[in-house]
Amino acid sequence: MPEKNTIAKLYRLTLAAFVAASLIFHLAILSESRKQMGAGYGDFIIFYTGAQIVNDGKAKKLFKIETQNDYQAKFDVPQLEWPLPFNHAPYELFLFLPLAHLSYPVAHAIWSGLNLILLIIMLRWILPYVDSAHNFFIGAAVLAWFPTMEAFRLGQDSILSTALLLAVFVALKRNRDGWAGFFLALGLYKPQLVLPMAGAFLVTRRWYALVAFSITGVVLVAMSLAMVGQQGAFDLVSILRFMGEHSFIILPSNMPNIRGLSYLALQGRSFELWRFVVTLIISLALYGLCLYLWRHEFGTRDPVFDLTFSLTIVTTVLISYHLYAHDLFPVALSLVLLFNYVCSGSTSHWAISKAYFCLLIILFVPVVPRYLNFKLFGFAASPILLLYTILAVEIYRRKSSATKNGFHRKSNWVQTLTHRVILPGPRK
Repeated sequence: MPEKNTIAKLYRLTLAAFVAASLIFHLAILSESRKQMGAGYGDFIIFYTGAQIVNDGKAKKLFKIETQNDYQAKFDVPQLEWPLPFNHAPYELFLFLPLAHLSYPVAHAIWSGLNLILLIIMLRWILPYVDSAHNFFIGAAVLAWFPTMEAFRLGQDSILSTALLLAVFVALKRNRDGWAGFFLALGLYKPQLVLPMAGAFLVTRRWYALVAFSITGVVLVAMSLAMVGQQGAFDLVSILRFMGEHSFIILPSNMPNIRGLSYLALQGRSFELWRFVVTLIISLALYGLCLYLWRHEFGTRDPVFDLTFSLTIVTTVLISYHLYAHDLFPVALSLVLLFNYVCSGSTSHWAISKAYFCLLIILFVPVVPRYLNFKLFGFAASPILLLYTILAVEIYRRKSSATKNGFHRKSNWVQTLTHRVILPGPRK
């Protein structure tokens, strides 16, 4: 027992040191990058210039490459043959319309501040569902994780997307399915991060959630079409079609998903078809297993619900066709929920806990994610696959155990009924 306590203490110290080192390292990167962030480097430029186009009454030309290029050419950044394109649903720009009236550095600083406030709100939402003894560590770990800092550095909307997924989780926990569908639909500006969860609603027959999701989605589509018109919708499709021709926009080897892993494993033009086939087959298998594990009814208070919700988020990230480092941020929800579950001692086997604690060490090794981000971040999908495996195995074991216990209870009930009613004993 003393030896086990020593190992546990050493592990906690190591993990705490890694988290602290990662936080300091990433804060240093943010500080070093602040001038570039304010100059127009990064992804915030697509939201800022997109909102400027709308403010200037040119919404119908929002998805014209020439229009976006003209607006981005005003910034002192290297011009490419294509601009960094705004390719999201137009309704998302409503958030940025006020910021587009300010100077770019001020707008970027305000957006970063809003993201920080949103991150704090998210922690306040999720902490009631976890052990309060670990609140400080969870907050520090979420801040220290590489995708968090990438979202801040690039000025991306990944924190907003994650907040909407967390709102879905909280709504479901409170049995407010309609609100869950509403919040999920608000994230349709990145449909690849939303539609897999809608599939889970369908499998579990959460009709109120699906109705709210559908109605909200139709309204958002109508709003977007009203903004850009029918031709604008065709222009958006054209942007999406030709993005793959520009490596500074689409770089599969930097995508921490199944597509990225397949690209790194099967490099070369001769393997292009095989990469597509492997990506498709593995993605369908992962999503199919995820939906299969949703199939049985269970209450939102059941720990299995938290695990299955977490698995859906992890699956969404892995099967997403377009994904970069900052898009991994939603996985933070899965890590927090699984951390709470493991620390509660509820795991079905000691190997689950061991695997998860090893995974945390891997995810928080300082510096490594930064170096992988240079055209090799696709390898980051490997620990996410491990997280998927841990969740899937534990959910399956918990459900199998519940099914067996339910069968035994039913058998005992049938046996009692048989002896007492069907086969009564001798009359006195």
